[in-house]
Amino acid sequence: MKETINYYYNIYPSKIVEINNGCYFYFNDFKYYFVETSKSIEEIEFLVKVTNSLYKRNIFVDTFIINKNKTFYVALNDKIYVLLRVNSLENDKYSLKDLIYFNNLLILKNNNVVPYDVLWGKKIDVFESEMADLNIDYPLIQESFDYYVGLAENAISYYVDIKETENMNDAKVSLGHKRLNKYVLSGLINNAINFTFDYEIRDTALYIETKFFDGTLDLEEVVETLKKFNRVNLRLLFSRLLYPVYYFDQVKLILEEEVDEKTLMKFISKSRDYEILLFDVFNMINKKYNIPKVEWLENM
Repeated sequence: MKETINYYYNIYPSKIVEINNGCYFYFNDFKYYFVETSKSIEEIEFLVKVTNSLYKRNIFVDTFIINKNKTFYVALNDKIYVLLRVNSLENDKYSLKDLIYFNNLLILKNNNVVPYDVLWGKKIDVFESEMADLNIDYPLIQESFDYYVGLAENAISYYVDIKETENMNDAKVSLGHKRLNKYVLSGLINNAINFTFDYEIRDTALYIETKFFDGTLDLEEVVETLKKFNRVNLRLLFSRLLYPVYYFDQVKLILEEEVDEKTLMKFISKSRDYEILLFDVFNMINKKYNIPKVEWLENM
């Protein structure tokens, strides 16, 4: 790693610290991450423009460093790596207010989000295919899988109804994050590899899920935040909360990175409590807008 950094960037750190997908080091009073990314070249180049634009506005997100080949990435052994400079104090503590402020830093005028029903449907198909080949070594996945696929299908149906009955032009698309959990590098709010563009409620949904399963969710904070969104955004938020991305992310880690299957119990053991949360959030939204019901929640 050190030799690669020396060669491509003409940077000579005295020490590097290896992490799962790369390394980090300090050089000339800045911290840097040299990390693998699954983003395409086009996505990296777009994020370079985004981060440079924000930095010029004194919004100190992490920025990409150009290399000797005049590109912002390095291809090594069929993998893509980028070098990021950390431009602010790293902090993993954040509030919904922080995220909403971040979401409003950059708004897209065109609604080019991949429809959730298409995106989620493809993911379910992939997991169902993998389940067909799964052996008895994963009893927790096998026992819980159908329940979470059911939740996902509910989320897809709810989203399709939104598309058919609401004005999707009222759903603002903004800068957000892929994930908001411990698997993201330190300083996750400003980490450019974690950036994505999606409906503005994405981060709010991820925050609610993450805080709930960590046992630190403040419902009063949620109540105050929901007041800020319009009808279509609140329905999109509810559809995202229905979709169990937390479960599928963990299954992927278990199957691909040999994470202990017992880590699924963090989610499975709280499935009933999460249903109650969904019921509560639905009622919060329904006080402001009369939105379509989810029958099985009504029967709780």
